[in-house]
Amino acid sequence: MFVKTIFSIIIIVATAAIGYIFSYGYVQRLQQLKNLYLSFQLLETEIIYSSNPLPIAMERVGKKSNKYICNIFNDTYKILNSKIGYSIEEAWNKAINDNLMKTSLNNEDKEILIDFGKNLGFTDKENQIKNFQLVYLQLQKQQKIAEQLKMKNEKMCKSLGVLIGIAIVIVLI
Repeated sequence: MFVKTIFSIIIIVATAAIGYIFSYGYVQRLQQLKNLYLSFQLLETEIIYSSNPLPIAMERVGKKSNKYICNIFNDTYKILNSKIGYSIEEAWNKAINDNLMKTSLNNEDKEILIDFGKNLGFTDKENQIKNFQLVYLQLQKQQKIAEQLKMKNEKMCKSLGVLIGIAIVIVLI
């Protein structure tokens, strides 16, 4: 009886932990979108107002950004600084493709980032400002969607983890 109780508790705790891990993904995505928004504001400041060259702006933003987001900017800086023949768009896309799997961002977020990179560094300041305004609007929309998904699914994942654990225990007993 004692062994059954111990295993039952272990099963419930394990499935509850899985539920919490799934719910944490929704929380992380929302937080990373907010951090990405702040990183783009920093990048806009570095490019538009400080008039720094793009590699230096990427390096500075990478140093100030969140740990999950900073690798996109740092890798873009490293690729551009290595001078191995990548264009800005190619360097940006490579950095996104190499680092997006390490974040909680999804494919829609990736498309926004890739679209932003298409106009990065090729136009004058007015068009760069428009490019930043567009990415801000898109990120705000993604934040609202992520907030709704978080509200909808966070509690469900946590509850479902515990309930599945209880169901497994009932079936095994």
